[in-house]
Amino acid sequence: MKPVAMSSAARASPRAAWLRLPSRAAWAALAAALACAVTHALAGSSPPTLAQLAPPAGSQPSLPAAAGKTPGGPMLPGPLLAQARRLIDSGQPGVALRLLEARIADYGGDPDFDYLLGLAALDSGEPGQAVIALERVLTARPDFLQARAEIARAYFALRERENARREFETVAAQTIPEQARQVIGQYLDAIRRTDDATQPRFAGLVEIEAGHDSNVNFGSSTGQWVLADGTAVIPLGISLPRNSSVLAGALALNWTVPMGGGWQWTVGGRASLRRYPGAHTLDQDQFDLSSGFAFRTGCHQFNMLAQYQHLQLDASAFRSALGVLGQWQCDLDARTQVGIYAQGFALDFPGEPLRDARRRALGLTFARVLQGARQPIVVAGIQAGTETSRHSLDNLSYDFHGARAALGMGIGQGWRGFTALSWEARDFDGIEPIFGVTRSDRQTELRIGAERALARDWSVAPAITFTRNRSTLDPNDFRRAQAGVTLRYRFQ
Repeated sequence: MKPVAMSSAARASPRAAWLRLPSRAAWAALAAALACAVTHALAGSSPPTLAQLAPPAGSQPSLPAAAGKTPGGPMLPGPLLAQARRLIDSGQPGVALRLLEARIADYGGDPDFDYLLGLAALDSGEPGQAVIALERVLTARPDFLQARAEIARAYFALRERENARREFETVAAQTIPEQARQVIGQYLDAIRRTDDATQPRFAGLVEIEAGHDSNVNFGSSTGQWVLADGTAVIPLGISLPRNSSVLAGALALNWTVPMGGGWQWTVGGRASLRRYPGAHTLDQDQFDLSSGFAFRTGCHQFNMLAQYQHLQLDASAFRSALGVLGQWQCDLDARTQVGIYAQGFALDFPGEPLRDARRRALGLTFARVLQGARQPIVVAGIQAGTETSRHSLDNLSYDFHGARAALGMGIGQGWRGFTALSWEARDFDGIEPIFGVTRSDRQTELRIGAERALARDWSVAPAITFTRNRSTLDPNDFRRAQAGVTLRYRFQ
């Protein structure tokens, strides 16, 4: 919206002058104001003042010397209204509220006075007082749709969702511009989502994948290994890369139950199967369970979860992990989220107890929705931690740290693409006795993919992943490439 030149009196009276503006210009201003307000409301912030928005280009609102006569009282002076409007427009609604409150006995009941009183109260964080003033406006002028939209916003701020819904629907039922109707629809959607948040929610996901893996067994990229005594050996075929086609499927379920006071309980599970026709002994079955509580207040959300994971290799138990996760997240604004998490796990390897370990990690996360028609989203994170042998074996204990960054955006024709790059360093505490070296890994992974909706609940997602792990321990130095297409079905 470009500013227009106007007189000082015109600049002082954009809000109450809406009724004197051409209908489409008035509703354009109200729609812009409500759009700004609903964005802040959905982000958990107080709605901005409508006075922050200038009148639409081409409008020249007038400021009459007298706006009307209060029943049983004196004429309403123009200077009082003009001063209150200037204060509201300049971001001083609290001063305007005190100014108007001092004259309620004289002018209370006049629609122009009460409209400004309601706006000043609403913008000062006093929605209850705003409702009282705006109710008087609507009693005198029930067709004052801008006042009805403002009282709906006041009800929304008071969390009186039914009253807010009723008033917004009343305004939407009138002949108003499409822009205003869309913004009011956003408010109604927000009310519906708030109502839904008080009900138990069930959601699920089914995935089917087909693809190819160039190194199913993480086979070594080195064709010759050197042992601790200097002997050079050629690795057996089982230690070299094995490629195979991939067939996989997964089912995930999640149930969330609101408990009141910002608390909710959640329980979820996921089962996934991966089959390698060219290397059946490496077939994997994985089962994950989690349950815990979440608490939200203002921009803050706290998650506390207990987690369990069981991994089978060739239908035999390979590893189990039991642990806890604590996470804090904060929505700094409607487009930015930051977070921190801590997790701890006990790892058990049935049949290989010497590999049992404890894993601890601490991480930071960041997400930002960028400006642009393609709706780009940036996600990044860093983490560090330790994995310690429960049998005090230094060659199986290590420190790790790493980082990850991802960018997702629309790429046309209904597709949304993404690129993710991650890097992790692992430094072990002791010498590997067979090879006489201390293991140190530097692993880099690049994943590129896209997703496109096929129908309301169905989507298809092709992706390709390249992994390179550089290690001082020859058997753990490897390259890997994976490509696949996943068909997803989401339900609730």
